[in-house]
Amino acid sequence: MIQVATRRMINVWDLPTRIFHWTLVGLFVFLIISGDMGEELIEWHFYAGYLLSGLILFRIIWGVMGSEHSRFTSFVRHPKTTITYLKGMFNGNAEHHYGHNPAGGMMVIALLVLLALQIATGLVSTDDVIWDGPFYGAVSDQVAEIGGELHETVQGLLQLLVLLHVAAIIFHRFKYNDPLVPAMIHGKKPDMGGAVSTRNVSVVHTLIALGFSAVWVLYLFSLPL
Repeated sequence: MIQVATRRMINVWDLPTRIFHWTLVGLFVFLIISGDMGEELIEWHFYAGYLLSGLILFRIIWGVMGSEHSRFTSFVRHPKTTITYLKGMFNGNAEHHYGHNPAGGMMVIALLVLLALQIATGLVSTDDVIWDGPFYGAVSDQVAEIGGELHETVQGLLQLLVLLHVAAIIFHRFKYNDPLVPAMIHGKKPDMGGAVSTRNVSVVHTLIALGFSAVWVLYLFSLPL
């Protein structure tokens, strides 16, 4: 067993990525709770969805402009590579990755796609009582109905993926002594050799990503429900 406490710690996750991650966790939990409580929190459910959409937009931009391990090019792999990694992971000889491993990278993409779909369907859905999504009037009744059905289905898929994500974190912690959760808090991982420490993120790139996300969120808040 590797004694990680004796190893040099290197920077892996930049601050914007860590803030994104934990903000996403908080919004996701709130959206699940508020979506299940009916009319009592439905207005705040919409508002949280607006914030989530800005968060997803930020992560997409950050996947292009962010630091090394946050970029899509660092963790999006061919499905065959992911399958090979999974086989090695369960056999106890998976290749070590400082950023997202191939399976984790696929999970990130799946979550981003499903969250984007969840947001899109929520924007055109209605509760058939008081609240309508801001783009409900811009689509046909058939599209709105399909959107509402997809919104319910995707919610279940997202909850399943989150459970798998948590299970994978626990598995890596006890099987490989890989501290994934602490790393996403302080941004550091033990140096196992061949490490490339994350450089300071570009302030300009950060402002660009935040700017586009903020404009989009403010636009959604300006629309009537």
